[in-house]
Amino acid sequence: MKNLIIIAFCLYFSFGVKAQQPIAIIELFTSQGCSSCPSADRLLAQTISDSKKNGQNIIALSFHVDYWNRLGWADPFSEEQCSQRQANYVEKMHLRSAYTPQMVVNGQYEFVGSNKSDLKAALEKALATKPIASFKSLKASFGNGDKLQMEYELEGDYAGCELHFALVSLHEKTSVKRGENGGKELENENVVRQFITRRANASGEIIFDKIPMPTRDNLAIVAYVQHPDGRIIGGTWTKL
Repeated sequence: MKNLIIIAFCLYFSFGVKAQQPIAIIELFTSQGCSSCPSADRLLAQTISDSKKNGQNIIALSFHVDYWNRLGWADPFSEEQCSQRQANYVEKMHLRSAYTPQMVVNGQYEFVGSNKSDLKAALEKALATKPIASFKSLKASFGNGDKLQMEYELEGDYAGCELHFALVSLHEKTSVKRGENGGKELENENVVRQFITRRANASGEIIFDKIPMPTRDNLAIVAYVQHPDGRIIGGTWTKL
């Protein structure tokens, strides 16, 4: 019982990451209000499952955009910052407009999020590319309240880059009442609940203060490094 009380009030973890390990970061832009998105959500979930079985270094993130909310169903996981993240890619990649579902792999390859063959090709390219930066360590603790404090150390060639930190809920199930998916029960994996971007430094501190915070058995943190040209050049993740 004493150990359980300690864990409830102050959870602390620290880990190191193997340097130069190829990694693929999938960013799916999706919405519960879009009838084309559930197939992409299922593909993301299957990719997560397959990567675990096959020992592939793949990290998947589900960014729920908010611009579908006015069309009958307000996605409970939608965030303006998710829409902005996608808008940044639209500008960087010189796309005509944002759309859902869209996948972006390692900041370089974008395609319709339900396209299995495009995803397979992008993952093969990403996993064949040697990263040039990595997280030497991440340390995090829950203090008073629900705020999660993280400290990190970075190594490699990260000059001029950005660091992205995502607070993620691993699994969500929603009964959609209205809109294009009205009457369906949707499941979403690795849902981004809070997304923080910082200039890359050798070390630093990040505070997650999402309200409500995902339950601790359903919570993970993803951290990755993005070059000014858009390439994702390193990253890692951990469950609590």
